[in-house]
Amino acid sequence: MKNKAYEVFVDVWRLAYRYQFRKLDDSRWEGFIADAEKLMARYKGTDVETLFRLLFHAVQTFYEKL
Repeated sequence: MKNKAYEVFVDVWRLAYRYQFRKLDDSRWEGFIADAEKLMARYKGTDVETLFRLLFHAVQTFYEKL
């Protein structure tokens, strides 16, 4: 379980880092959401799905506030 939780943290961090913590235009926002949906598919139905959703929600909120 620890390894899966670590993977979630790393995946969400990489997703945020890929978009450089800057304000996103519409096309970059669509890419961000598409990349997140791919990750969600990876974790859907697993023990860490809720963890992924919560972490992604935090990152998504950060970008929305920019």
